[in-house]
Amino acid sequence: MKTLNFSRQKNHQSAFTLIEIMVATVVMIVLTGLVIQITSEVLKVWNRSSGKLSANAEARIAMDLLTQDLETAVFRNNGQRWLEARQLDLGDPLTGGNFKTTQLRLFSPALDRPDEPGDICGISYLLDYRNPIDGGVDGDRTFVLYRHLVDPKTSFDNLMGEPQQNTFDNTEWSPDSTRDGGSNYLVSNIVDFRIDFYVLDDGDTDTPRLVSGDVFFGGTNSTVGTSATSPAQAQFAKPLAYAEITLTVISDEALRVIQNDVLAQTGFANWREYITANGEVFTRRVNFLARPL
Repeated sequence: MKTLNFSRQKNHQSAFTLIEIMVATVVMIVLTGLVIQITSEVLKVWNRSSGKLSANAEARIAMDLLTQDLETAVFRNNGQRWLEARQLDLGDPLTGGNFKTTQLRLFSPALDRPDEPGDICGISYLLDYRNPIDGGVDGDRTFVLYRHLVDPKTSFDNLMGEPQQNTFDNTEWSPDSTRDGGSNYLVSNIVDFRIDFYVLDDGDTDTPRLVSGDVFFGGTNSTVGTSATSPAQAQFAKPLAYAEITLTVISDEALRVIQNDVLAQTGFANWREYITANGEVFTRRVNFLARPL
């Protein structure tokens, strides 16, 4: 009689120990934390870079339009005012930082004028700290550069000729009209807007060319041009040669610091130092192509 021998093999099952599970969990948590931290830093850098690129792009838009308007500006030696530029303090929230806005008013055949008879338009620029939606002083405010384009018919009827061109006092030139409830928004994030004007060189190295103070080409109390009546008439009774535009722009991140008024947290002594470190300055020289007739 044969006896069948059965061989039973015990199946051994392996498993992680509690210590191994804990170590793996800790490693996973550390790796996840590192990934989150790296992603956060990448996003911060991307946000800063995109904010700067956006602000720089807006500055170029403003520069191109200012260049276009100044290069084609209309001048006449008829005693009437054709251009006016005043440098004013920008004020809140940068009071005391010597930040400026140029209140620019001129006539030019703007390329973006309405498609209607006539070509010469009144154009005004103004930098202000306003609500970008309605141009008011309430709500969230930011730095806005406004550009007001007056259509050719209104310019001819209300802004040109005697006595309108003795001074630029018509309401179309006013800051409220330039802002027009926020509808004349051009670009933002510009904290300093200056235009310096220079007259033609007369060959005398001792004669200043930079027109100091307010620039009035023609009209009452003219400061530049053949009809200049200012004390510096001998120096500035000449045509304008060129203008130098200076724009200081900041990123959205720097703007939030100003809006929240947290200068003390930045380590800088004043807004001028902060913006010098966190802003960019764009300059351009624009030659006046037309000479007064």
